[in-house]
Amino acid sequence: MGTLPHRELGDGFSKALTVPASFKTPGSTSSNTYSTMNTLQAISLSHETASLEWRQALQLSKEEATAFMVHLKERELADAVMVVTTCNRTEVYFESAGTTAEVIQQELLQFKGVADEAAFSPLFKHFTHSEDTLQYLLEVGLGLRSQVLGDRQIIGQFKDSYQLTKDLNLGGTLLHQALQTLFRTHKRVHNETSFRSGASSVGYAALERISDFIPRKEFSGKRMLIIGTGQMGTDIARYATSFGFQDVTLTNRTDEKAQTLAGKLNLKTIPFADRFSAMASYDVIISCVSAGEQLTPSQIGMPLQENKRVLVDLSVPLSISPAAAQLPRTTLVNMDQITSRTEAVKKAREASISDVRHIVEKETAGFAHWLQDLPLYHSIGELKAFFATVLESELQKHTSLQEGDAASKLAKATLDRLIRRPAGALRAADGASREVLLQSLNQLFQIA
Repeated sequence: MGTLPHRELGDGFSKALTVPASFKTPGSTSSNTYSTMNTLQAISLSHETASLEWRQALQLSKEEATAFMVHLKERELADAVMVVTTCNRTEVYFESAGTTAEVIQQELLQFKGVADEAAFSPLFKHFTHSEDTLQYLLEVGLGLRSQVLGDRQIIGQFKDSYQLTKDLNLGGTLLHQALQTLFRTHKRVHNETSFRSGASSVGYAALERISDFIPRKEFSGKRMLIIGTGQMGTDIARYATSFGFQDVTLTNRTDEKAQTLAGKLNLKTIPFADRFSAMASYDVIISCVSAGEQLTPSQIGMPLQENKRVLVDLSVPLSISPAAAQLPRTTLVNMDQITSRTEAVKKAREASISDVRHIVEKETAGFAHWLQDLPLYHSIGELKAFFATVLESELQKHTSLQEGDAASKLAKATLDRLIRRPAGALRAADGASREVLLQSLNQLFQIA
């Protein structure tokens, strides 16, 4: 089996193989030390298996996702964890040597206060092998499993989720490599296929859906209110004018955020506290807020004109009461009723699926090779650290080398020469031969 070039290793693990100028002392450990027992696993509840009413029960706010991940870490149920929670899915990716997917699922249901766990269990998918988890992560992150095929928002949601994991210091070697593989694969799909052609996302599809109730030629005369300027609301705000809407107003819990976006797009804003007083005057209201109270029919108000009014609820949990659909001349559309109207884009993307899956297979195979080589790189790194401590001890005996960086330069050159031959022998070996060499190395130098 060929060995991946050192530059293809994850950044975290590369650091573990680099011995700093101030050598490690005997018995020291690194946060990047790899456990050969860990596997990358995932649990998922998504639109593929669950309707909106089930999904919204497990939707997590950023604060809840933070608390849940910290909870898993503190209970030592996961060495690393990332939560991806969107309108269409709630997923937990985690590294562990002993925790099962069933345990994480149970923890999530209990965290959300779900009493009837048995009813939810069949709606979950579990991925318990690292390669299978990586492949699923790629398929989700690329939009292969989105309601709108190739949805561009999902990659940004993965980036935000992983950033939260890093901010909380809850990352790990396997999770890091998986996300780096996703980001690299995303670039490959963009550059090598037509899967990203055209502008299609949930927000784009929502605007297309409005044309089923209001002729597109009339958009220029309609007033639109977008509630919430997160990723979804921002996406819709950017597309709205290209669809012909000329009177678009933004409102957000944080007024400054809405004002900043409105300034960039040359749109209007109203204070969030004033939204109810103005709501009845809008022909199209799109709600993109989450974890808030539902808008009631009385808050939305009666339409001021005889024209049809469209309410679009893109929130999970729902942010517009279903009773609003009973208002005169009012149509209410939720997330599950949004379908892409861009048939040309859809066909182009469907035609590219085989190309995308081929790239996914290649990247998954590369990840599998990386997994197989991890024990090798771990042993080489530990051997290098062992040699470093010996060198440091010996060099400290020579006072003539204590000034400047002479000692560091000599140590580095000597260390590189010492490690070159055993590292080359390990890389050249394969299968059972490599296992024998690794076991012998670990026993001889007591570095396991």
